[in-house]
Amino acid sequence: MTRHENLSMGRKAETIYTAAKKNCLICKKRKALSMAQNSVSSFEENIRRNAASKACYVYINGISMPVLSA
Repeated sequence: MTRHENLSMGRKAETIYTAAKKNCLICKKRKALSMAQNSVSSFEENIRRNAASKACYVYINGISMPVLSA
């Protein structure tokens, strides 16, 4: 049992349908989180792999943009 789940004496029993629905929602949340983390890590890996040695970053209006020097 998790910390945030409090059992009160008057709590109704969970049916198979509601348990499956709750587990499905938890699974979807975990999958979305995993996909977001994989997306960020793959983006960072792409940046590391394709980094240009002659690039410098320019800060314009609050945005840092890479600029390739000749």
